[in-house]
Amino acid sequence: MKSKLKAFFVVAFFLFIFSFFSCSTEDPRYEYVLGTICFVNLYDKGSDKLYNKIFDRLNQIDDEFNLNKLDSDISRVNLTAHEKPVQVPDEVFYVIKSALKIAAVSNGSFDPSVQPLVNLWGINTENPHVPSKKEVEQLLPLVDFKNIILNEENKTVSLNKEDMCIDLGAIVKGFAANEIVKICKEYSVKQAVIDLGGNVYVYGVKKGGDDWRVGIKNPIDPEGPPLISVYVKQTSVVTSGAYERYFEADAKRYHHILSTENGYPVENDLLSTTVICDNSMLADCLSTTFFTLGFEKSRELLPLLEKEFKTDLGLVLILKDHSVWVSENCKENCVLLAEDWKKNS
Repeated sequence: MKSKLKAFFVVAFFLFIFSFFSCSTEDPRYEYVLGTICFVNLYDKGSDKLYNKIFDRLNQIDDEFNLNKLDSDISRVNLTAHEKPVQVPDEVFYVIKSALKIAAVSNGSFDPSVQPLVNLWGINTENPHVPSKKEVEQLLPLVDFKNIILNEENKTVSLNKEDMCIDLGAIVKGFAANEIVKICKEYSVKQAVIDLGGNVYVYGVKKGGDDWRVGIKNPIDPEGPPLISVYVKQTSVVTSGAYERYFEADAKRYHHILSTENGYPVENDLLSTTVICDNSMLADCLSTTFFTLGFEKSRELLPLLEKEFKTDLGLVLILKDHSVWVSENCKENCVLLAEDWKKNS
């Protein structure tokens, strides 16, 4: 069995984001937090004091949401919320509530109660394995977001079934990026690049007034040159794909995005999905949602989501047939860099 757990090293950022350092007068900072390499470049405002504030905030979020910390708020919920309601901080309640809204709109394609299956497969651990069909079927009844009960007044979370668990890994980095943006606004940062393990937020106006240029990886060759350049103003660009975290067993690859219907890694016509949105938490969550839905259902759901959340959503879908589909509102901003791929007209 061969395991491939993707770590995000500093060199990856140079492949993923272009031309960020030309106008920086201070060194950017990166630290391992939230289970990944988190990179922030504040350019002219890049003081130790401000970087410390940002990374202290990231570590605070990690303390609240990290499943590997037994005293985190999410761990407290998972350990005891099936016995009695567990009160959580306002922002933890807010993130869970937001995740449940996405789950409802997507009819469970995204489901924060998927954690029992994640634990079973162990894809993000040193000991992943292919479970038996019986093992998967035994846990599937635990995956149902409707059994996560919130009390708005008391800010409590209850789990209706024993052994249910919540996993917010597909939304919390987006929440964290939004929190860094708040700090940038508070301290009048003019431009910044935030990359939380591939969850990218380009903030402010780039010097010279040009659009920011963000690369979308080639899912066939993620360590090589980007497949697409996206030209954007201040916004978030978040990608989900089967190439990020996976393991191989018996000549088959098993990736980390699990189907809430059958409990196995999602198999459809997509290689990766990218969402462009000024709300990074929404982009983070929806990039996973679209990946689970596949090409046609993603296109159908896109306008409904824009209406539901009252925001524009750019969507880039990279398909297994070497084609790229780009939503109408960002076609002019996406440049395909490889001649052997085709883009929808």
